[in-house]
Amino acid sequence: MHRGSDRIWSAFKRNEIAFIHSRMYDPVATAPGFGNGTTKIMKLKSLIFLMLAFAATTVQAQEPWPQERSEQREEAVINEDGGRSYLVLPAASPLVGLAKPGAGIGDLQQHSIFLGSGWADPALRAREPRLSKLLATIHDHAQLDEIAQAGFTNRFGPTFTIEKLDVTGNRKISDLEIQEILAGLFANGPLTEPQADSVYIVFLDPGLQSTLRSLTAGKHYLAYHSFFNASGSKVHYAVVPYQSDSTAAYQIALRTLVVAALHTAENPQ
Repeated sequence: MHRGSDRIWSAFKRNEIAFIHSRMYDPVATAPGFGNGTTKIMKLKSLIFLMLAFAATTVQAQEPWPQERSEQREEAVINEDGGRSYLVLPAASPLVGLAKPGAGIGDLQQHSIFLGSGWADPALRAREPRLSKLLATIHDHAQLDEIAQAGFTNRFGPTFTIEKLDVTGNRKISDLEIQEILAGLFANGPLTEPQADSVYIVFLDPGLQSTLRSLTAGKHYLAYHSFFNASGSKVHYAVVPYQSDSTAAYQIALRTLVVAALHTAENPQ
């Protein structure tokens, strides 16, 4: 039972004791017309039982959701270069139960790369501010609690965003090609040297269909994350294919970012 539940339970116990004490010395409750001794005891026990049931329900509601195991949030597959990529598995809620309390994720930096000419469209570009600041734009209180428990030290830390619009659209794009694009951004700018505490999220426009070896986005996965080496450093990146529903797009991207961060926290290199 966590501290929030302890506070509720302690408050209830104090109220319960005060209630019993008041009934023992309540002149109305002990008056002859109130009922015989057995009746008074039965009524008192019934009231206490109801209060205990209510308190137990309240405490249970305050308990954290069951924590997802790593195999429930991601699935390892072999990618085109023979390494491992991790499919982000869907869940009923993108965060609740996902982030293990005290996971020690720390200060995470999000770098967003909006890939494809479709992001030049004003309607799509309007999505970029929220997608590029996934942690800072969480509004759901349960998700905020999960983020705090997981040990994120700064939801409002610096984020970095670039658009790369000069990519031919209306086609499939492989994981290897995305790695090559990212490597070029590191080698020639505008991305600086890869940072260990960063996740580089590639948001695809509607004209780019992500593939991962024989797997296809939308059919086999919603998003994935992986690693490769660039400029002599390991790059942790994620690929989030386009979703027409902006709310779903945000929640999938948020889950992908946290799953990727948890992977690094649980598998330090």
